[in-house]
Amino acid sequence: MALRLPALIAAVAVALPLVAVGTAWAGPEQVVLIRHGHKDRPRPEKPVDYNLSETGLLQSLQLGRMIPACLQARRPLHLGSYGFEPASGKNARSYQTLVPLAVATGANITMFPEADHDSAALGRQIRRQSRYDGGVLVLAWEHRRLPLLAAGLGWPGMPPVDDDDFDSLWVLRYAPSGDLSGVEVLSQRQLQTRPCYRSPAAVRDPLMRVVERLIDGSGPGR
Repeated sequence: MALRLPALIAAVAVALPLVAVGTAWAGPEQVVLIRHGHKDRPRPEKPVDYNLSETGLLQSLQLGRMIPACLQARRPLHLGSYGFEPASGKNARSYQTLVPLAVATGANITMFPEADHDSAALGRQIRRQSRYDGGVLVLAWEHRRLPLLAAGLGWPGMPPVDDDDFDSLWVLRYAPSGDLSGVEVLSQRQLQTRPCYRSPAAVRDPLMRVVERLIDGSGPGR
């Protein structure tokens, strides 16, 4: 027996949300977590310095080529930074680390001024934002709060980040359902040797050749 029109409309209205829940997920396909680049230790002549060191600047220039070549794979790229204080510049290193990547790709940098208060809640919110759907999101963060951010993004097992670790990248990948499907820990030094980065164009790039020579000669304090 055929359903009357009002009953048919009601049945479709009930079924549509179920279909949407079962087949769609709004959120990034991959999140790349990075700590800001290298910083100098405080010195008597300069006890307060919120900027990247020269080595940190070189690292950020390298990331500007490395992430698109090795981790983006033609997907939409989004950038997010731990918020800094405009008046003093405190915590500006995360933003500075992303600037060369933004220049190289044209992606805008979203600031998260509330990151200092609740990185875990921010991670939960970011994970469900439709504007990141199917894309790669790179988040540069303050290292003590990176595990909180990771927990909000669905990875509660991230260990604390060492004070001297300015080289690691943590890649979080998500299944179509939105569940975390895997985590890979990489490093800039490791990616620097991969074919994706050592393409003929990259090898010919005079800026990258200079950056690599300078980074390789910067020693263990990199």
